[in-house]
Amino acid sequence: MKYLLLITLFIFASATGSYSSTIRINIGSEPGTLDWNLATDSSSFQIINNIMGGLTKFNNKLELEPNLAESWTVDKENKTITIKIKDGINWSDGQKLSSQDFLDSWERLLNPRTAADYAYFLYDIKNAKEYNLGTIDDFALVGVKAPNDNTILINLVENKSYFMSLLSFMSTFPIRKGKINEYKEKWIHPTNIVTLGKYRLTKWESHNYILLTPKDKDLHSILLLMNSNPSSSLAMFENGKVDILDGGGIPLLEIPYLKSKKILNYESQFRNNYVGFNVKKFPFNNRKIREAFSLSVNKSAFEKVLYNTVIQTESWIPPGLIGSIHKNKPRFDKEQANKILDENGFKDRSLFPKVKFLFPESGNNRIIAEMLQNMWMENLGIKVQIEGLEWKIYLTTLDIDRPHMFRAGWAADYPDPHNFMNIFTCNGGNNETGWCSPSYDKNISLASYQTSRNKREETYFKAQKELIYDKNIIIPLFISNQIYLKNKKIKNVHFSKMGIIDFSEIELHPTN
Repeated sequence: MKYLLLITLFIFASATGSYSSTIRINIGSEPGTLDWNLATDSSSFQIINNIMGGLTKFNNKLELEPNLAESWTVDKENKTITIKIKDGINWSDGQKLSSQDFLDSWERLLNPRTAADYAYFLYDIKNAKEYNLGTIDDFALVGVKAPNDNTILINLVENKSYFMSLLSFMSTFPIRKGKINEYKEKWIHPTNIVTLGKYRLTKWESHNYILLTPKDKDLHSILLLMNSNPSSSLAMFENGKVDILDGGGIPLLEIPYLKSKKILNYESQFRNNYVGFNVKKFPFNNRKIREAFSLSVNKSAFEKVLYNTVIQTESWIPPGLIGSIHKNKPRFDKEQANKILDENGFKDRSLFPKVKFLFPESGNNRIIAEMLQNMWMENLGIKVQIEGLEWKIYLTTLDIDRPHMFRAGWAADYPDPHNFMNIFTCNGGNNETGWCSPSYDKNISLASYQTSRNKREETYFKAQKELIYDKNIIIPLFISNQIYLKNKKIKNVHFSKMGIIDFSEIELHPTN
């Protein structure tokens, strides 16, 4: 541990030598990728959201507003949207932003060869799903056109009230196709990448740090440190080497002390945590076995062990969004869980097969995994093997060698319940369960274009009943609050409901 800390401090010193006013933030793990068509994790989104931008964005009141777009008009009768792009926007190399840059991005996102998890984000566009699934191979048939450099025409399958919200998310950001063709996978390297945001990617030392420098000389440089060890991260904060430390860098046992010192900060989030089952793998191809494991989890224990920084839940949609069932009665029922196993061929628990539970090895995730392991052992008499992997390897493993169960979380990409429910549709690129239900998909589609709030809410209730209660595809665990520390030089820092910091909005106390 001391060796790791010393290396980190040396890297910090060398990285910030000429940036005395740099704001230092610990992001824990290495970002999965800074390729915004391919990125799926919050660490990547945190960075991409500051070096890039979309046609729209959400302000601090969660109101959708134009960003790269000047305006847009919706023709509900013809199911079309016309978007005008702002004049005078240039890439970091001076080239003018063009409507074609968006079409190039969306073609790449949907192209089957890209294998982008977020391709389904654009399925509301006519023929986008068909192009992504290979039913058609001509992108010209997809309902997007660029009649000139400043205009985008979109033809939708159905009118969707949330569609412009999707264009605030990183997967839909424009690209420079020529740069990608020239540099291939190295196009995201600091010497090659071109961006549109308030910050530029200046340095990237893998597993060590990322340095962002601002376009505006009045803003501060941002040093993002990759230290996934909470103890050494907190030590760096206490020694003045880190300015902002989020929950992943705070050791669990230190939370009561930090609370008592009144330096632990909270921000409520649209962020949920769950256990996912691989429904393709025995014995969890049986919904009753999944039900037994679900009923054996006492979620109130997480609140206690995590010092009330989380809130137990039975809902997949977080409270504050339409369709949340957060107030439902806790499902924990040890007696019923054991009865189910007895009636489904496992009265002799020694006959239960070996099963593995995968989780990302960072922050307090091992503690949570061990708690689940203990619950399944104590409440069901079943020993579950747990395995923690480094973040990037964990993400890859879910795609190519999915275990029996896995721990995952989801932070809202945009503040709408569709963003949570759409994950588990048949063609959802982030659906790691292997589950596919036409009835679930039908309800999610129906809810997406209903205009009545009550009807939309009822439809999400029905979909969650199937997902959680009837088919037991996931076990919602708890809603996470964003906890963080900021040192005395930071006057204000704001995490959005999606967990994102706009680095340009960080306020410092004036220096004497």
